[in-house]
Amino acid sequence: MALKQGNGLQGWEIAVTKKLIGEFRRRSRSLYREEFDDLLQECLMHWLEVRQQLVPDPGGPPIAYMARVVRNKLIDLARERETDKRRGDQETVSLDDTVGDSEDAPTYADLVDAEQGRESGGQESFDPADIRIDVTEVMSRLTPEQRRLCELLGAQGLSIKDASEMLRIPRATLYEEIKRIRKIFALHGLDDYLQP
Repeated sequence: MALKQGNGLQGWEIAVTKKLIGEFRRRSRSLYREEFDDLLQECLMHWLEVRQQLVPDPGGPPIAYMARVVRNKLIDLARERETDKRRGDQETVSLDDTVGDSEDAPTYADLVDAEQGRESGGQESFDPADIRIDVTEVMSRLTPEQRRLCELLGAQGLSIKDASEMLRIPRATLYEEIKRIRKIFALHGLDDYLQP
């Protein structure tokens, strides 16, 4: 359902909400990826519910009250996204499960044994297939946006400036995202495979 003027909303209500969402998205890391229209719809739906309970104050403009309601809704949404991000997608796997879908894929136990061999100083030759499995596993731990950024910068060879323009995300934000990606690769011992 598209929310627009005439569906119980006045033009100023939509304008105020759009302005607040734009300002909030620029400051909030957790909401900058959210679609503008989705945030607009959530905030306006919330405002419609709250507006019914509004007791008009003859001395005060309803814009100030609406702005407070929309800001509080955006703060709630940002906290919700942060909580979801911290929680992550955690699932329990058996060491006997295979990594990947192929029949000859190694098990998680094999990977643990190989890692222990490397840590104990054992000379082990690196098989490109093992490295590909490691990279695939790390890539699966990235968010879809991070995987897209890796694809643009790595496979397609775009510059950060071009990727920033294509994704419509500020370059400073992309640099922060690249730092996070590098940390994830470093945690899995694959930081040597990233381009400088």
